[in-house]
Amino acid sequence: MKRLTWGILAALMALTGKAEAVPCHTVQAAVLPLRDDGGYLSVPAQINGHAVSMIVDTGSQGSLMTPQGVAALHLPQDPDRHTVMQGPNGTPRLVANVRIADLQLGHLSLGAGSMPIGSLPGSPMIHPPILGLLGADVLDGYDLEFDVPHQKLMFWKVSSNSSSCQLQPTWKGQWNTVPARQVDGRLMVTFTLDGTRGTALLDSGARSHIVSTDFAYRLGLTDELLALDPGGITAGVDLHERRYHWHRFKRFSMGGTVWVDPVLTVAPVHDQADMLLGSDWFAKHDIWLSYATNQIFVR
Repeated sequence: MKRLTWGILAALMALTGKAEAVPCHTVQAAVLPLRDDGGYLSVPAQINGHAVSMIVDTGSQGSLMTPQGVAALHLPQDPDRHTVMQGPNGTPRLVANVRIADLQLGHLSLGAGSMPIGSLPGSPMIHPPILGLLGADVLDGYDLEFDVPHQKLMFWKVSSNSSSCQLQPTWKGQWNTVPARQVDGRLMVTFTLDGTRGTALLDSGARSHIVSTDFAYRLGLTDELLALDPGGITAGVDLHERRYHWHRFKRFSMGGTVWVDPVLTVAPVHDQADMLLGSDWFAKHDIWLSYATNQIFVR
């Protein structure tokens, strides 16, 4: 009887073309203390044996070292590499790279590499000092679990014999699963704001939720209406100023998360996204970013 049951199951699988889901194999590669200083999420690191802090920026395609970090660590210039850097204002510029002999994140050794030199528009005065940021070129080789309330960032290595394994977070209780797609090593999700669908970039390097000005225009807002909202002037890694406004919308929804009457920042976003989900979103949830399976788990 047991053989007959398995035989029927195999026949049904052959007819439907569906294989049994294979669980993913997850190994915790590193656990780092994660600081939240007014929306700046940072972790300790070691560069060439020196203790530093680095901003964790899931919205950046690449990592960078600040000029202060290059000077403090005596990093040599990389004559073989230059990087085209583009900030929020969309103006590209060619910058020099420096060589790093060894980058370590806790017990996770990432070895040698090359990083562009770039300034950060602002960062908290902490110890060890913030001397750069970690972008997708470092982060997307792992799944990342952000637990900001408990001040932890976990790196998970996901592997399986199947190209479409079924990943389950190592959590108890309930959570929401949000499908995502990768663009340049960064994760994008679909959202709806005031009845209009858009694409949001998960950007732990942004200090707030930012709706692009172009997307706001699609919702019927104008420069005259936005001028009635409070706001100010800020800058990105390109250090170019840009104006922002705080606008109250009606309803935001994304993967089971719903905000009613949210006040969101409206500013230019020169990227492939209509919105940036910033560090204040990360700070309110336990979030697992699965680069291996293109999913977001939110608890």
